[in-house]
Amino acid sequence: MTMTHQSTQHWESDILNLFATRDKHEKAFTNMVESYNGLVQKLSFFVEQNKLLETTAASSKEQHDKMARQFTVLREQGSPLNQKRSAELEAQIVSLKDERAELYKTQGTNAQRLLDLNDILRAKDTTLAHNKEEIRRLTESNNILAHKHQEMVDLVNEKNITIQVIQDELTTLQLEMGKLDERQRDLERENAQLLQRWLKKMNEEAERMNAANVFLENEQQEVSSLAPHPQSPPSTRSLRSMVPESPTQANWRGGSTIFSIIPQISLNRITSHDSEVNAVAMSNGGSMFATGSNDKKIKIWDIKTGALKSTLTGCLQAVMCVSFNATDELLLGASNDNAARLWHLGTGRPRHTLTGHIGKVFSARFNPDSSKVVSGSHDRTIKVWDLQKGYCIRTMFTFASVNDVCLLDFDGSTIASGHLDNNVRFWDARSGNCVKEVTGIHLGQITSVCPSSDGTQILTNSRDNTLRILDVRTYETLSVLHADGYKNGTNWSKACFSPDGQYVVAGSANGALYYWSTRDGTVEKTIKEQSSPIVGVSWSGSSVVSAEKDKTVVIWGTTARRPTVYEK
Repeated sequence: MTMTHQSTQHWESDILNLFATRDKHEKAFTNMVESYNGLVQKLSFFVEQNKLLETTAASSKEQHDKMARQFTVLREQGSPLNQKRSAELEAQIVSLKDERAELYKTQGTNAQRLLDLNDILRAKDTTLAHNKEEIRRLTESNNILAHKHQEMVDLVNEKNITIQVIQDELTTLQLEMGKLDERQRDLERENAQLLQRWLKKMNEEAERMNAANVFLENEQQEVSSLAPHPQSPPSTRSLRSMVPESPTQANWRGGSTIFSIIPQISLNRITSHDSEVNAVAMSNGGSMFATGSNDKKIKIWDIKTGALKSTLTGCLQAVMCVSFNATDELLLGASNDNAARLWHLGTGRPRHTLTGHIGKVFSARFNPDSSKVVSGSHDRTIKVWDLQKGYCIRTMFTFASVNDVCLLDFDGSTIASGHLDNNVRFWDARSGNCVKEVTGIHLGQITSVCPSSDGTQILTNSRDNTLRILDVRTYETLSVLHADGYKNGTNWSKACFSPDGQYVVAGSANGALYYWSTRDGTVEKTIKEQSSPIVGVSWSGSSVVSAEKDKTVVIWGTTARRPTVYEK
C-alpha cells in the first residue's frame, strides 16, 4: 500500500512538473503583460487626478479673482467691518495662493510621474515588440524543423520499403538457391546411378566384345587352316570424317552471303493486333514473321501474302520480344508476366513455360542449336535455361535492368546485354562471370543489342537517339550512327544489321525508317510513309518488316534484282 502511495505521489509530482514546464514555456510573458496593464491603469488614474486638480485650480483662481474684486470694493468703502472682512479675505487669498502653489507642485510631480510612466510604457512596448518578433522567428524555425522532420520520416519510410523489397528479393533468391541445391543433390544422385549403370553396361559390352574376339580368333584360325594365303582385313575409316557438318554450323560461320539491297517499296500494310505492337521478328528462312503485342498474343504471318498463319496464346501480360530458332520450328516469346514461353510452330502448342524471374522479361533468345534459351529481365538478372531439362541452369546478376540480350558465338557461351544504366555487358555463360562492361558509350538507356552475321560486331540502339557499332574483340566503337529527325521512341525499340552487315536499319518515333551504311556511317535512305512510332524492325533476305506502335506492320521489299552470291 505504501509503495502504491509513493508511486501515485511520484507520477502526480511528474505531472505537476510537466504542467509547470508547460506554463513556463506558454506563459513566459504573463507577468510582463500584467505589469504593463497595471502601469496603464495607474497612468489612467493619474491623468484623471491631474484633470481634477486642474479643474480645482481653475475654480480656486476664479474664486480668488472674485474675492479680490470684493476686497477692492470693500477697501474702497473703508468701513471697519469691511476692513475686517478684507483682512479675512486677504488671509483667505494667502491661504488659496498657498493651496494653489501646493496644487501646482502636486501637478508638476504628477506630470513628472506621467513622463516617467510614459518612458516605462515605451520601454515595455519595445520589449513586447521584440518578444513578438522573437516568437515569430521561433515559430518559423519550428515550422521549418517540423517540415524537415516530416521529410526525414518520409525518407525513413521509403528506405524501410526499399529494405523490405531487398529482403523479399533475398528471400526469393534463398528459396531459389535452396531449390537449386536440392536439384543439384538430385542430379548428383542421378549421376551416380547413371554412372553405375554405365559402368555395368560397359562391363557387359566388354564381356560381349571379349566373347566376340574369342569367336573371331576361332574363325580366323579355322579360315587359316583352310586357306593357304589369307587375305588381309580391310582398313577401317574414321566415323568422324564421315559425319557431315550441320547446316546450322555452316550458316553460323557464314558459308555464303548475299549482297543486300535496301528494301524501300511498301509491299503490304497489315493491322496486326487488337492493341499496341511491341515486337517483330522474321524467320531465318525469310518466309514468315512473328509479332507480339499488348493483347498478350503472338501472331505468325506469311511474308509474301501477309496472311495470318497462326495465333499463339498463353501469355498473361504484354509480349515484349519474339524470336525464331535456327530451323524455324520453334518460337520464343518474352512477356511482362515474368516468364518466357516456347511454342512449336507445327502444332501451335506451348512446349515450355520458363518461370523464375521476378520482374518483366524484356528479351529472350535461342542459342544456335536450340538446346538453351537466354532471357533478360528487369529484375536485374540474366538466366540460361536448358530446354531438355526445362529449368534454369545459371543465373547472372547484372546490377541493372536488362532491356535486350543476344548471343555472339555458335555454342552460346558469350552473351551481350544492353541495360537501363546505359551500359553494355559481355558475359561468359559457362562461368556466369561478366567478361567486360563497356560504359560511357551512350547517354540514355540501351534499348537493343544486335549481333552481326559473323558475330564480330554488335549494334546498340539507345534513347539518346544514336546507334553504335562495337567491335566484340576490342570493345571499341567502330561507328556512331545518327540522323536529323531520328528519335528512339520506346525503351524496347529494336534495330538490326542487314544480312551482309553492310547496312543498319532502325525505326524512329516520327514513323520514318532510317538506313545507314556501316562503311562510313552515313544515312543511305530515309523512308517516311507513316507517323506512328516504329518499335522494331527485322531484316531477312530481301525483305524488311517494321512494326508500328499503332498496331500496323509494314512489309518492305526491293526492286526485281537478282542477288549476287559470293563465297567468304
